[in-house]
Amino acid sequence: MPAVVVFDCFDTLVLSRPLPGADHFAACLTDVLALDRRRAEAVVRTVFEAILTAMTDPCAPQPPTLALLDTALRERGEPREIADLEEVLWQALGCADPDQYTLCTPMADAMSRAAAAGHTVRLMSNCYLPGPLMRRLLHGLTVPEVYDRALFTADGGPKKPDPRAFRLIGEGVFERRVMVGDSAELDIEPARALGWDTVHVNPDHPDPARLLALLEL
Repeated sequence: MPAVVVFDCFDTLVLSRPLPGADHFAACLTDVLALDRRRAEAVVRTVFEAILTAMTDPCAPQPPTLALLDTALRERGEPREIADLEEVLWQALGCADPDQYTLCTPMADAMSRAAAAGHTVRLMSNCYLPGPLMRRLLHGLTVPEVYDRALFTADGGPKKPDPRAFRLIGEGVFERRVMVGDSAELDIEPARALGWDTVHVNPDHPDPARLLALLEL
């Protein structure tokens, strides 16, 4: 019975060390954009405050990261090209560090097997990297490119655990919907409330056995 299988990204398909903090973000603004350090710190505060405010309300839409950064710079008379802003975010979120992110091979293999068996595979992630950078990161980590759709909240819109995010990524005619993720609060409980099947992943010991059994692979 074909299903749509939605994979969370971080700590499910992609394992990550703790993200760099505000000081690193400001340093990247200073280096990449040749920005005065005090202005860089002010920009970072504006961006962080907007994102953190949205994150405190489960039903508040997440503002798009790239637009926040662009607006904060323009308000201070420091407009920059989009490519430069993307490079800042790439470096600020640790993507240039080869040790920051690693592929979770067992779950990536399960993802490939699900697609090969005829199930529809999709991705959903509460993240700070815009969609193009998320796809660049996933491609570099060799995450199987078998998904037909992705919802990356850094592009703006509803985020987990908002039911609207699950309905968006689960759109289509499917007899079953399956959520695969590491967070009980953000992934498992809201999906289960909508009647989805769920697979809880422990990032310290990722085991795809329950997913494979659920999909009868």
